[in-house]
Amino acid sequence: MKHFKKLALAACAVLAFGFAACSSGDDSSSNNNNNTNGNGGTTYIGTKAPSEAKAVGDIVFSDGSATPYASDLTLTDDQKAKAIAVIFYVGTELNSGDDTTTSRTLGVGLAHNKSGLAWCTNSANAYSKNITTIQCPASGSAGALTFTGDKNGSDNLSQIGTFLASNSSTDDTATADNYPAFYFAKNYASDWYLPTIAELFQIWKSKETVDAASKLCGGSEFGSDVYWSSSQYASPDLRACNLDFSSGGWYNNGKSVTNKSVCAVRAFN
Repeated sequence: MKHFKKLALAACAVLAFGFAACSSGDDSSSNNNNNTNGNGGTTYIGTKAPSEAKAVGDIVFSDGSATPYASDLTLTDDQKAKAIAVIFYVGTELNSGDDTTTSRTLGVGLAHNKSGLAWCTNSANAYSKNITTIQCPASGSAGALTFTGDKNGSDNLSQIGTFLASNSSTDDTATADNYPAFYFAKNYASDWYLPTIAELFQIWKSKETVDAASKLCGGSEFGSDVYWSSSQYASPDLRACNLDFSSGGWYNNGKSVTNKSVCAVRAFN
């Protein structure tokens, strides 16, 4: 997997340069374009303090503050360098199981892997397994999909490991080379993960705003690319789900296919 290692190193270099991630905190670096918010006149990078509720379209910065995207928004070079995500979802419909009340706020990282990574390699133990616990069945037509099952991808890699260990196989999910797409997201920064097909669809629903905000910050755009999700396809075992950002349609491909793009998401306060 020399190719994947090179891509991972390149992604890390991009992150180190401009998108070092931190969901909250108090970066007190001063800038003439920063804003004074909160108690004690604390200076933040964005117009919203870290404790303020974030909304879809907000650009999140490395100190946890945010600024709503608008077509006439301008950012300083310093702000662009410290932008880490765009919020694409606030709500409860992406919860899994019996939790129907917890509101989640999700953002997508600005640096994507557009070169293509495998969901897993054909030597990974999950390659030929139907991992029922991470299925997220979709229904409806392109652009009007609804989902059931596992809609929260934050623990899908660990769920793969648990499934393997419980089904007469060895948990090999600690081997990054076996799960390239998952590890691009996992290594992006702390608490980031590969989204489910339902989470990708939520990004698609706000794609115009997300792409414009990311472009303003010098980040990647979804455009018309196809992106891997962390969701297992129901049958056959060797396939996983992806989303076509040109149409909002969902598809499935062999897990070892390497021509799909990858992004990372995480929850924010």
